[in-house]
Amino acid sequence: MNRLTGVIKEIKSVEGITQVFVEVEDKILSVLILSGDEEYKEGERVNLLFKETEVMIATPESQVSARNSFVSRITSISIGEILAEVAFDFYGKKITSIITRGALNELKCQVDDEFRWLVKSNEVSIQKG
Repeated sequence: MNRLTGVIKEIKSVEGITQVFVEVEDKILSVLILSGDEEYKEGERVNLLFKETEVMIATPESQVSARNSFVSRITSISIGEILAEVAFDFYGKKITSIITRGALNELKCQVDDEFRWLVKSNEVSIQKG
């Protein structure tokens, strides 16, 4: 499980959907929440959690619609029979993506290369500190 700690900067709620903007280092990550019991406040410190299988990767120059899209350096790659694990350095925090071995080969990922990693807003959970 990937985990980043940040501060809530903005909250928007409309028709049972809440979008929370969380600052991690100097980057803003977006989280979509369908009406829940948990209440969040601007300025609150929270943890963002998301599965390795929800982190997509792309070349740095790729255009994407995902709000959570960042270019980071690959720190390690572990290759299995079917899947590969690609780890990124995001301001000293490790972000891990699990992709197919075929996708890894097509993208020609190498350690120390910069690649874009993405996670959809609705795949990120918030955990109070």
